[in-house]
Amino acid sequence: MNYLSSWQHVPWHKRRSYWELTDKSRRAIRSQIEQEALAAASNPDKTLEAYINLPNSIEGRLVNADLLPSMLDSFNENPTQSWEALEDPDCHAIKHIHQLSRIVRDAALSRAHNKPVLMFLGGQASGSSTGAAALGPAFDAVFDAPHADLDEALFMLKRIQRESCEIHLAYVDRAPVAAMKAMLSRSERVGRYVPLNRLAHAHSYAPVTFLKLGVVPNTRMQIYHVRVDEEGPGRMTEGLEAINSVSDRPKPKESVVAYQIQNTYLSLLRTLTPDPYTWYPRDVLAGLNRTLDPWRRSEADHLLRRFFETVAQRSAEGNPGP
Repeated sequence: MNYLSSWQHVPWHKRRSYWELTDKSRRAIRSQIEQEALAAASNPDKTLEAYINLPNSIEGRLVNADLLPSMLDSFNENPTQSWEALEDPDCHAIKHIHQLSRIVRDAALSRAHNKPVLMFLGGQASGSSTGAAALGPAFDAVFDAPHADLDEALFMLKRIQRESCEIHLAYVDRAPVAAMKAMLSRSERVGRYVPLNRLAHAHSYAPVTFLKLGVVPNTRMQIYHVRVDEEGPGRMTEGLEAINSVSDRPKPKESVVAYQIQNTYLSLLRTLTPDPYTWYPRDVLAGLNRTLDPWRRSEADHLLRRFFETVAQRSAEGNPGP
């Protein structure tokens, strides 16, 4: 399955956010995903083998929950709509995917018993996946996920401790606005986005969670703080220096981070260039508009509609949509 290129070949007329579709169309998408996820969960050994054989899973040592859904046919046909369908409370596929995630996690930990394990912490689009791909071969298991919630991170640490593994915890730290821009850039390649409210929550809580994990009693682990800027990973600190570098920097509240992210997103919408030869993630932008504060949403929808009306006038393929 060529996941990345398949998204870029989704026909223009099908590039609609899941949330813009009729109830009947959304039910059909959910049903297909649920059937595929159930089939995968019903044959866990085969699914685990397929996961291990993925070129970017490092032979199953890299545990990344985003890789599992991308193995389903639906995510090959229209990734954006499929990822959005998973966000729908009426979609029951997520329970099967969580079941498979636990199987992949436990298999990786079983193979890594008593060996070095790397766990990433940080908000979405911080650059941890790039780090996981680069550092993965040096560890026997790598857990790449936006572990920003303290309870979830503590659960994961305890689960790793049960295997007597040597724990390495790396906080990948990217400015929230820079992470939002990186997320948009990634969406143009793979068709997947992160709701803006979730992005703000993760990036505001990640440093606080890191500092609390650094002082968890009876936990022996190496800790790192990696700063990421526009050019990629920057300075890395370790141990007490890592804790001090995070402790000393400003940690804005979630509401402040959300305000900054949404302001920047609207600014980008206002300055979109109507070039019909550029690939625009129209469905991604329509989905992201839904995650804005209500008082911003009408302006964002107007900007997006106006932009695609301009593209439609200049391109035979253009279609302003609803």
